[in-house]
Amino acid sequence: MIELFREVQIPFLAVVLLVAGAAKAFPRGDGRLPVMGRNRGEAFTLTVAAAEVVLGTLLLTTPLLVVRLAGVVFFATATAVVADLVRRGSEEACGCFGRLGTTPVGRLGVIRAAVLTAAAVVSTGVPRTGAEVLGSAGGPSLALLAVSFAVFLALSPEVVAAVERIRHPVPCELRDVPLDATYAALRPSAAWREHAASLTSAEPTDVWRELCHRYLAYPAEVDGRPVEVVFAVPVDGGPAAVRAGVAWDPGWERQDDDSGPQRVHSPV
Repeated sequence: MIELFREVQIPFLAVVLLVAGAAKAFPRGDGRLPVMGRNRGEAFTLTVAAAEVVLGTLLLTTPLLVVRLAGVVFFATATAVVADLVRRGSEEACGCFGRLGTTPVGRLGVIRAAVLTAAAVVSTGVPRTGAEVLGSAGGPSLALLAVSFAVFLALSPEVVAAVERIRHPVPCELRDVPLDATYAALRPSAAWREHAASLTSAEPTDVWRELCHRYLAYPAEVDGRPVEVVFAVPVDGGPAAVRAGVAWDPGWERQDDDSGPQRVHSPV
């Protein structure tokens, strides 16, 4: 039974890595990885995602010891990073699963990372690939694999936060939504793509919150004329719900209606 447990850790870790890599590859509109990649941009995010996908694939396809040791180093490093955040009392999210990881890591995140590190350590000497383990898996192996995933989910802050939100939903106007989550909805939206070419700055000049929307004003230029583009992003919506309005004159006033933010011309 112990040998079966060691074997199933290989496909278990491979799936965790592949899912984490995929979640980072298509996660946030601002292209940033919350913890390890904060302020380092999309290139860093995609590099980490690619490393996870490659390592997960190798765990499935090769029994090389160097691959298993790479897994140990990867998860041990992640454990050290998360533990340091908790030690410093940081409110940053883990970002381990891209946009899904928006809650502060906490002790639960440290325990999860440590469990993954332990799983990587105990599987280092297994002579079979993850694909071979899955291909010959019987009832006991599948049961152990299910237990591994159950423990992983129980230790995941993302799952705990999701269950809590379902049990105690908060009205959208009272919901505490990080600005990063607003960027995550804004940047992939059709409204952003429509106006992105005219923007003259990657950062908004003004950001404000009104009930269930967050508004972001960006300087822009249309037909050689300076304007502002204001995006209305629902705090609990996706990219499809983002709307935009254009201000053609510095003198403007906000109008709250169903069509999103509008600009009003001042007399010339």
